[in-house]
Amino acid sequence: MSFSAPPDDIVHSIAQVERRIELRRARLARHAEELRETAQQKAKPLALVGVVAVAVVGFALGRGPARPGARSAAGVATKTGAVAALLAALQAALRFGTNPLVRSAWRSYMRKRGSQP
Repeated sequence: MSFSAPPDDIVHSIAQVERRIELRRARLARHAEELRETAQQKAKPLALVGVVAVAVVGFALGRGPARPGARSAAGVATKTGAVAALLAALQAALRFGTNPLVRSAWRSYMRKRGSQP
């Protein structure tokens, strides 16, 4: 069984189809790159808005009604002294620093700055 070469018109048609496929592929790659660049430019202010939103939510939650039996750091300082106030401030800082939402926001902020934590 022997194979003969395909006619020139078929070879030419196949070459045209392959060229069109390559042009589409290049156009899709160019559009994807443009879209990525546009998304990066739009995301820069979005990160700042996210940090501000987290700060506003934290402030609003912190200003909410106190739980029954909860004492503020100022209340602790007036009753037991400066050492207790320092311990209360350290406890609040530790609680704030270990909060998953705060840690996630901090990592996002550091990633946007270009330095990984």
